[in-house]
Order: sequence, then structure tokens, then C-alpha cells
Amino acid sequence: MSPTRPTGPRRARRLAGVGLAAALALALGGCTQIPQSSDVRSAEPLDGATAAPEAPQFRPPGPSADDTAEDVIRGFLLAGTSPQDDYAVARDFLDGPAAARWTPGQRTLVYSAQPRITRGEGTGNYQVQVEVDSEIDEFGLRTIAPEGTTRAWQVSVQERPEGMRITATENGTLLSQSQFGQLFAPHELTFYDTAQRYAVPDVRWFVNRGTTVTAVTRALLRGPAPYLTGAVETAFPLRTGADLAGPTVPVDEDGVAHVDLTEAAAEGADADRRHRMREQLEITLLGLQSVSDVRVTVDGAELSASGENPPPPVQDEPTTGSVQVGIDSATGDLAYFQGMSVGPVGGAPDVSALDPVDPTMSRDRSRFAFVTRDRTAVHVAGTDGSLREAMRGTGLTSPSIDGLGWVWAADGAETSRVRAVPAEPGQEARIVTATWLRPAERIVDLRVSRSGARAALLVDDGDRRTVRVAGIVRGSDGVPSALTEPILLPSTGRAASVEWAGDTNLLVSPRAATPDERVVPRIVSIDGTVRELNPLGGLTGVSAGDDGALYAETDELVFLLVGSSWRAQELERGVQDLSFPG
Repeated sequence: MSPTRPTGPRRARRLAGVGLAAALALALGGCTQIPQSSDVRSAEPLDGATAAPEAPQFRPPGPSADDTAEDVIRGFLLAGTSPQDDYAVARDFLDGPAAARWTPGQRTLVYSAQPRITRGEGTGNYQVQVEVDSEIDEFGLRTIAPEGTTRAWQVSVQERPEGMRITATENGTLLSQSQFGQLFAPHELTFYDTAQRYAVPDVRWFVNRGTTVTAVTRALLRGPAPYLTGAVETAFPLRTGADLAGPTVPVDEDGVAHVDLTEAAAEGADADRRHRMREQLEITLLGLQSVSDVRVTVDGAELSASGENPPPPVQDEPTTGSVQVGIDSATGDLAYFQGMSVGPVGGAPDVSALDPVDPTMSRDRSRFAFVTRDRTAVHVAGTDGSLREAMRGTGLTSPSIDGLGWVWAADGAETSRVRAVPAEPGQEARIVTATWLRPAERIVDLRVSRSGARAALLVDDGDRRTVRVAGIVRGSDGVPSALTEPILLPSTGRAASVEWAGDTNLLVSPRAATPDERVVPRIVSIDGTVRELNPLGGLTGVSAGDDGALYAETDELVFLLVGSSWRAQELERGVQDLSFPG
């Protein structure tokens, strides 16, 4: 059976290896720094699978008879860069019982500054003290640490006949940011929005080696990341992760991944659910470079799918199109912007008297929402001539319209309530709970993803602003009720706005305080990586469309990102506060 793919299937993104730093081995009295690199050589991939061709194969040295305790600890940590043969080099630094107990895949701690080895209490006890960048668990979930997070990793070393050996250590490995970028790669697991119309990506990180297909499959079977739990659906029983009939997912020489499930994984599943199980595995695994097809079986027997009337194939997140809505600089009314043209919104009422800013629109361009300049009211207008006040508050954020027809905004006052109002009149407004918000935190900006399953938020705690992504919990009727505990993404300074730039990227930008201030927008990915765009003087706003289309504004001009450069667009009339649907 040929695999079913969503429209425009996603392919996994991999980080290219960066240059290696020279190895360090500095003894500084009572504390020691950790070397950051080792020799790189080619090696055969594990389990007969294909490793990513750009993934380096590290070959750090093993222990020596005259190693000191600090030498052994340094060597062991550096050997964490070599996962070959189940971290055989690293296990050489452990004595027999410790080598048997140690579970390297349980977690990976990524550090952002040079670690220090210090002596702990008692003979042979040491601590490796690190400033934490992030932590990856055994299912590839990466948690970004708040700035200034530190951790002490416990290690015990004793004399053995063959020399100094580690007798106890915590499970997992420690890697520098550079090492992590070379050894790990992000991969997208696929789940469904609650209406099962769209594929929602769940980005995980796995070691670049031949066990990746198995690791990705186990993570998918275990279920979505905590921040997506309740916001997405899966065809598989949740939270088991042990629904494979065998220890691995082999990939044959033709690139076919053979996924053999246990009977329990498919027990009680009707035809539609079995179809979704197959589809979910295919979309996820076809994103791996080594996989060209997927065969799904249950205890060796082909997994039967739907018969004459299978459910419609799931789609990638919807596109935005090429039309933006903005405010006509001359009239102060709503206006369309496309290509080099600025024109009126046909059928919509004149809203200039309300002093609108930051408009947005539904995907079918029938409903428009905007906030007043004083940010005390959000209004909704329609191409049927309708106009109504949808919500009132203090410091309201720019509105966002999701694909199910809900207009979102957050009250920037001390309560920082999140509210959702139907774009069509006649339904009740909702308070969307966000119990994770602390008393001192307020939401500065909020944007709902194109599938309606996630919300990107910019949160100010009084000292700094952070970018977060939460899942949206909805009822069976699509009514939103809560935002899940969000994931934290890398800090980007004093950002003022956040926009979805695809299904896994956010466009985050400050605003210039003066026409001469040069502002640096950034693409922040859900996988935790950040890419800086070229600065633009006087930047006041940004917008993001399909296929990487990025726009920026100043008080006078609209710019399009062409390659890495901002190019001013020659418009017949001025327009500002541009936004694609959403």
C-alpha cells in the first residue's frame, strides 16, 4: 500500500554540523574545566539503519592507567559524544556495577557555559556544576531552561585495579550547545487537531544514529508532549510507549520501515481509527531521511484500514494566502494589501471613526477584528456590513482569529485574562483559563496557530519578556476552554510581537522607539533554535505568510524580506499594521 501523506508533507529538519573547537583540559587548582570536543571519524551506523550523512561520528579516547579522578570525569563526560555501541567508550570509565546501572539515554543535559568540576562531601565525591541551556528526556522532549538555571551533576570516583573509575553517576549525558547541535537533530511527530482536520507537529530531538526510527516511533506511540495533551488527538492508546511487538523498527534496504504493533495497541480500534493509526505513523516516519515507505503490522499481520469510506486525509496547517489586511494610511479605514496594491475591503463598514489598529481577518476574508488605539475595545466587522463591539478591557492585545471562527485577545491589566469571542454574532463570549500565569505576569501578545491547536504568547513578568507556546483545550463543539501549561522558548529581549511563520516557527520582533533605532526580528522555532534576521531601522511591525514570506513596516514604508535583505515596496498608497489571516 502506498503511504498517505498530507498536502505538502513535512520533512524533518536537521542541524548541520558546525566546526569543532580544540580540546581543552585545564586544571585550575580545586576546579577543572571540561574538554569540548574529540576526534571525529567515520563509523558504521547501528542496527543496520542509515545514520544522517552529515552526522559526525566522535571517537574520544578511553581511560588511561595514570588518570586522576578529574581526568576520569573529564574523559567520561567527553565520551558522552560517542553513542556508538551503546556508549561503549563512556562505559569504559565506569567500574562494572556502575557501567551496568548507567542509562545514558534517560536524559541529556545541555549546558551553555563551561562546566566546573568541584569536590563534594566525602572521599571520592565530585560535582560537575553547569549552567543549563536545556534538557532532553528519553522521548526527545526538549525543555528550555530559564536564564540563570544551574545544576550540579553528582559523580563518585574510586581507585580500582585498572586505575581510577567512576563508581556512581547520574543517568544521562552532558553536552555543550555545540556538541548537542552536532549529535542531535529535531524530528516532527504528528498528532491531530481535535477535529482531525489538520496535522499538528510535535517537535522532538533525537541522537543522529541508526536507532532514530525506533526512538521516533516509540515517542509517537507514547503520546503528545505535555503542553499538547488535551489540545491534540492521537490514534494510539496514550502513555504506554511500549506498544511495539519487537525491540526495534527495522528499515530494509529499500527504505521500508516495518512497524510491528502489539495486539493491545490496536485492540478495540474501529476501521477509521486503524486508518488514522497507519496515517499517523506514515506522516511521522516519512519525515525521516532513511524512510521511503512504511509497513504497519499487528503481531506480524497487516494492519487493516478503512474499507469503502475512509476518513478524509489529514492536511497540513491551512495556508494564509497572499492577501493581508491593514489600515489605509490616508483614510484610517480597513484596507487589503496584495502585491503592490492597496484597496478597500468591499462590503465592510467604514470603521475609521473608531481609530482602529492591528487588524486581522478570517481565512475566508468575511470577518475582520481590530483593537482601538487606546486598547480598550475589540470590534468585529464583516463584509455583510455588520459591526459590533466584541470585548472591552484594559490594554487589550492585538486580536487573533482562529480557523473555527473565534476572536482572541488578552486583557493586559493585572488579571491578564484571555478571552475568546465568536466572530459571528449570537454565541457567548468565553474566558479561556490560563492557570499557569503567575500574579506578576501579563500577556503582551497572543496569536493562535493556523490549525487552532496552539497559541503563541509573549509574556512579561516585570523583568523580562518570554516567548511561550501553549496548547488550546476545546470541547467537542470546538469551544475553547483553557490554555495548557506552555513550553518556554529562548528569550529574545524586549520583544513586542509574536506571529506564526508556519507550523513550527514564530516571527518575534521588538518595535523601534525612534525612526533611527535598528531592530532585529528573529525566527524562533519550537525546536528551540533561533535565527536572527537583518536589522531594520525604525521597524514598527512584522507579518508572516506562506512559503517564508516575511514583511516589515516602518512609519513610512512596507518592506519584503528578499533573501536576507529588506526591500522597500513601491506602493501607490500607504498602509500600516499589516496582518495575514489569523
